[in-house]
Amino acid sequence: MKKDGDPLLSIITVNYNGRHYLAGLFDSIMELDYPLEKIQIIMVDNNSKDGSIDFIKENYPKVDIVRLDKNYGYAGGNNAGFKAAKGKYVALVNNDCRVEKNWISEMLNIFQQASEDSKIGAVGSKVLFYYPYLPLEFISGSCNKRFYKKPSNFRRLGVRVSDVRVITGNSYVNKSIKYLEGFYPQESGKEGRAFNWTNGDGYLALPIENLEEDMEVELKLFSYLDVNKLKLVIGDEMLGEMEAGKQQKKIRLKIPKRYYKHKKDIINSCGTKVNKSFYSRDRGFLSFDEGQYGRIEEVFGLSGSSFMVSKDMLEDIGYFDKEFFTYYEDIDLFWRARLQGWKNFFTPNSVVRHYHCGTGAEWSYSFTYYVLRNRMLMIFKCGWPLLFLKSYLAFAISMLLNSFYYLMYLLMGRKLKRVDIPIRIKLFFKFFYYFSKYLPKRIRIRSEAKIKDKEIKYWMKSFK
Repeated sequence: MKKDGDPLLSIITVNYNGRHYLAGLFDSIMELDYPLEKIQIIMVDNNSKDGSIDFIKENYPKVDIVRLDKNYGYAGGNNAGFKAAKGKYVALVNNDCRVEKNWISEMLNIFQQASEDSKIGAVGSKVLFYYPYLPLEFISGSCNKRFYKKPSNFRRLGVRVSDVRVITGNSYVNKSIKYLEGFYPQESGKEGRAFNWTNGDGYLALPIENLEEDMEVELKLFSYLDVNKLKLVIGDEMLGEMEAGKQQKKIRLKIPKRYYKHKKDIINSCGTKVNKSFYSRDRGFLSFDEGQYGRIEEVFGLSGSSFMVSKDMLEDIGYFDKEFFTYYEDIDLFWRARLQGWKNFFTPNSVVRHYHCGTGAEWSYSFTYYVLRNRMLMIFKCGWPLLFLKSYLAFAISMLLNSFYYLMYLLMGRKLKRVDIPIRIKLFFKFFYYFSKYLPKRIRIRSEAKIKDKEIKYWMKSFK
């Protein structure tokens, strides 16, 4: 609803070969409950080759396009958007998101309702995974105990689930399937095929692409037991029973759409938190949205996929560190902001849906490189000396141990799929160059800090 005095807002999205996502994002922006004449929409294109720019010019003439000569990543792309932004507040949103109608107005409300001396620098949304999900519970009749890596480390293994496909109509999805409570992290066998074991019972979350059509699910089951009887449950309803055994079995389940009444949303992020080693994690990540993050509250940082920032804060602390390219550039920004006394808030009333890694493969070479490198550079720039020394020592020890285990398995004839090993070794030596290069930034950030480190330490909590 239009109000007198509505401030001009800018929205920035950075795009790199993401044309297939753009219609969803910009269609949803055009439906916002904030007056469009008071919104400047900016797409920063990192030299896409998929026709993204022509597509936007033809279909969304209101969008201002900032065309870059190469891929500058999330950090450099948004920095170019900041320079073009005319609004008092700037909202950032990933190109693989869809925003809800009150997405921008609810974030703006936090700024407008705050007192002038509150120093609110940024406000973030509740970020949900794109699809609604159907929770399929595997209840094992029995479990087998087997050791993992060494005999003293036993695990309860129910069934092994692999090659899951969700089929709706003439299409299928598998990238968006989530292994939740009761599943061990993904592993891969000698042949490189990925699988997940249940710790007895486990929840497999199935994306519902079309609420109007029934769903079919294909998967493969295996158990170390001769016969492991399973119950499949959705909500409080029994879907069926089956058996898994030592002979891998391919099954196909038919799930009528009447079961969709049990659908739930899964949280991508409700703000970010940091632990005592300054690893970051999204609050609520991979948990069902049960209203547990239902209040407006201060958080350490916000998901880079959706937040609104005050131009005043950017003018005070600067933009993203462009050399970070992608990953940890948001935590670095919010840490620098906090050192200058700015605060960040989360509001559950602003909601976006996010494909997550829609334009970047999680734990690919580049993902792993930037995550490992940027976290250490961030700590060097912003952290107190003891935190940096402990972090770098931990990195060095981890590099040595992981390299040792990799070589041991190689000598035993088993080549592990560990993209991080050469990255760790490479970074161990490159850090000597990076630390000398970043020393002036560290001196400036630390010398200009307006708050004590104890206020940063308050936010460092152990992850559960």
